[in-house]
Amino acid sequence: MTRTNRAVFSPEPFKPGTIPIPSVLRLSVTDRCNLRCHYCMPQGLNNPVSASQMPSLEELAETVAWLNNLFPLVKVKLTGGEPLLRKGLTNLVQELIALPGLKDLSMTTNGSRLAKAAEALCDAGLRRVNVSLDSLHPLRFRELTGGCLQDTLEGIDAAVAAGLNPIKLNAVLRRSCWREDVPQLLDYAARKGFELRFIELMETGVAADWARNEYISNSEVRSWLETQSLVESLPRLGNEPARRTAVHWQGERIVVGWISPQSQRFCAGCDRLRLDARGRLRRCLMDPLYFPLTDCLKKLSPASATQLVRLYIERKLPPSGMITPEAMAAVGG
Repeated sequence: MTRTNRAVFSPEPFKPGTIPIPSVLRLSVTDRCNLRCHYCMPQGLNNPVSASQMPSLEELAETVAWLNNLFPLVKVKLTGGEPLLRKGLTNLVQELIALPGLKDLSMTTNGSRLAKAAEALCDAGLRRVNVSLDSLHPLRFRELTGGCLQDTLEGIDAAVAAGLNPIKLNAVLRRSCWREDVPQLLDYAARKGFELRFIELMETGVAADWARNEYISNSEVRSWLETQSLVESLPRLGNEPARRTAVHWQGERIVVGWISPQSQRFCAGCDRLRLDARGRLRRCLMDPLYFPLTDCLKKLSPASATQLVRLYIERKLPPSGMITPEAMAAVGG
């Protein structure tokens, strides 16, 4: 697989039958993380991908370029694990932002290493970041993630200063502490002018039992919020999974998105693909079947690879439930 292949071979546009044309790619650059969030990479979970199994960033860039010729892609989001653990990320950003037709290049991060990297990433072409922030209580943050809240807050401030806007905060809801965490997160988002997204827990990997016990639906939290402030529904943006609302809080208007994979599934409109840290294409976070795309592009002709990828995508089915034995970090959630 070379740069020449990208220039010479341009497959016909993808025309699926009953599913939306894929236009969004979540690209996992590593399954490793420096934190140990219960819902993603709990204590005791081993990292299964060795350095030899992981494609180089150059190979990942070529794979994404090939996918962009096929669909094409409108948005790419860098994920992990924690993407900032992968060396050379700014070079990958420069490669990806140059892709024809790409309108948005963003990254999801835990923010702990963002303070040192934000300016360089912005200069390389990264547009914005989503930062995982489940609690503003230092002890509760450490209990959930094993990390330091202050590192993440400093990373968020650095992202703002560098121009990685708009900042979106991702908060996974937990039944045991949402009544304390949600108002504090709303206060913070109102003060900073950030968009806030509340996400329902999914039963993944070895943390499935914990997630089942801690699960609370977005509708329950939203019902409470409607007793505290004015909550107005906003139009959805394309096929994005978040149901957007405007919340009037502390004299400010905050955009709050509700991602509800358990209670209000959004599979019918899903236009996402995932490329995991091994270079394997995945149709769905919960789908056990993957396609070894990066390896196939080294071994197969472009036409053969195109035919197999088309077949793989066209056979995509909604999952029977939002449950998977694989850890979130292994899939690139």
